[in-house]
Amino acid sequence: MSGQFSSGGQTPLSRAGVPRYLQIAQALRDRLRGDGERIPSEHQLCAEFKVSRPTVRQALDLLVQEGRIYRHAGRGTFSTPSAGGDDRLRVIGSVGDMMALGDETWFKLIAREMVRLPANIAQALKLPPGSSGYRITGVRHADQGPFQHVTAYVLPSLAGALAHEDLSKTSVIALIERQLGIRITALEQVVDAVFAPRHVAELLNVRPRTPLLVFERTYRSTSGGPVEHAVTYQIGRRYPFRMVLARADRRG
Repeated sequence: MSGQFSSGGQTPLSRAGVPRYLQIAQALRDRLRGDGERIPSEHQLCAEFKVSRPTVRQALDLLVQEGRIYRHAGRGTFSTPSAGGDDRLRVIGSVGDMMALGDETWFKLIAREMVRLPANIAQALKLPPGSSGYRITGVRHADQGPFQHVTAYVLPSLAGALAHEDLSKTSVIALIERQLGIRITALEQVVDAVFAPRHVAELLNVRPRTPLLVFERTYRSTSGGPVEHAVTYQIGRRYPFRMVLARADRRG
């Protein structure tokens, strides 16, 4: 972490009608430089703003939700590096970008195992109800900390090739291409906003019920058949996504 967060001494809160936690959040926003500086402790902020700890936590939770700061278990709270200060931050707008994301970040594996597939996952993979599949679970990290909780389901026929491969510096789809020669050419994606489940929140270092984006993606090969279905919880603003819509050219 490169910066030192500037202290405001004792900062009075005086904007009538504005909740105190929102005033604190704005005061902290004004000081953030986006260079990974450490944020003062809750105790220090309570003393500075002369408020209770729950009020400070509300302000910090808001900044976490906005993607301006993040918590690192055992180390403290830090500002999120800006896109200009972290050359790993990219806009996601293609299958190639998705693969590059796996190469530019690192993945902490939690588990990989054969499981009975939930009905909706089996359907996405075009498998009969009650089928088994290979499940890979983990958390993806960048310089600013963990930002994605990933659960990937792949066809059972691919399990043997993936069972012992190192996933720490790649993605499942990139590994499928490199190891098996199966080219990924398309994905179907559904995006929603949800409250973080407790087990996901703990791994992403956010509070339970923090708003997250959840992506469900089905990756398809050149044959058109599904290869992988992934469910990804992501902290907002860490990695932006771009969608390009084209209008069909209808003539005649």
